[in-house]
Amino acid sequence: MHQEYQMIEIQEVLPEGILFVRINHILTTMVRAPVVAVCFLLLTLSSFVQYAMGSPKSLDFTIYADGTTHVLYQTDVDSQSPDFILNVYGNNIENLVVQDGNGTLLSSKVNASTISVATLGASTIKVDYDTPDLISKNGKTWTFRMDSPIDYSMLLPKNTVIVGMNVSPLGMQVVDDQSLISLPSGSSEISYVIGVLGTSQTATLAIQKAQDFINTVNSAGVKTPMALTKLEEARSDFNQGKYSDAESLANLAKNTALQEQQSANSIPDSSSNNTSIYLLIGGIIAATVAGIIIVKKIKSTNVITTNEIPVNNVSSDKETIYKLKPELRQDDKEIVAFISEKGGQVFESELRKKFLMPRTTMWRAVKRLEREDIVEIEKIDQQNLIKLRKTEENLE
Repeated sequence: MHQEYQMIEIQEVLPEGILFVRINHILTTMVRAPVVAVCFLLLTLSSFVQYAMGSPKSLDFTIYADGTTHVLYQTDVDSQSPDFILNVYGNNIENLVVQDGNGTLLSSKVNASTISVATLGASTIKVDYDTPDLISKNGKTWTFRMDSPIDYSMLLPKNTVIVGMNVSPLGMQVVDDQSLISLPSGSSEISYVIGVLGTSQTATLAIQKAQDFINTVNSAGVKTPMALTKLEEARSDFNQGKYSDAESLANLAKNTALQEQQSANSIPDSSSNNTSIYLLIGGIIAATVAGIIIVKKIKSTNVITTNEIPVNNVSSDKETIYKLKPELRQDDKEIVAFISEKGGQVFESELRKKFLMPRTTMWRAVKRLEREDIVEIEKIDQQNLIKLRKTEENLE
């Protein structure tokens, strides 16, 4: 019995040894736990940084009348990473241009709904492209749908009336007869129609355009009492909710101002009559004297020079092109002027953004200038570079 008692004592001591082993296991676990926590923390931070780098910092949409959307957004990237993958809005991407913060073109490749960009050490990239996938049409109603991670802006075409919106805009303003809307992040849906008359928005635009034109005519010293009367009538009808009548009167006021301007320019005053006569007599005398001098010079030299101005001295500026192509349409002249101001070459997307034309309309204008030997088209990646031809080439 005494030996059995001793065995029981040994069994009572064993738990103390087991307890010591458990303490070692706990200490090992406590040492490993912070390491695991740090790993999870680093993984979380890495995911957060990657999300922050991939999220756009600014996002703007320009809507064209044909339903195409021009997308422009900027985002920060990791300058240490050679490549960057970013998501795009829409599956069909056209006229893609990717640049760094200094405007240098970056190589890019479209893969399904993403774009792979070779960053070349850039910390910021800017993306421009067109897509038809963000807008749908049902009858006369167009609908723009977007799920954006940040606040963004949306510029609608001219003569557009918003008929539905599922979110409250952050702000709205009219820029060059176009509605510019600031919208919050998240899912949004905006419905609109183009060319609707007799609404509050179209009447407001008509009144503003008439007022601007009348102000321009008045600043030139021409009085427009009839136009101002019509404009006041337009405002009165607008205040009464007669938007269709207000719009018609505003357009009439603008046309009346134009007629008053033409009438003022066609009626010379008495003081200008005497001045014109004196100028005419002076011009005749000056022409006679110049003719005599030229005749004497020709007789004395008996040499006629015809090639004193070399062709190479003729610059390729817009004025020279206008002289060589006097039959150019006004909208074509504006395109030529813009290309000239940009150093003689621009991307097609820049033209569309400047003149807010649908893609097909702008392309027809570019091809028209190409047929006139005014511009040439060069393909760079997925973008068309439009370059003015040298004047020497136009003369040949």
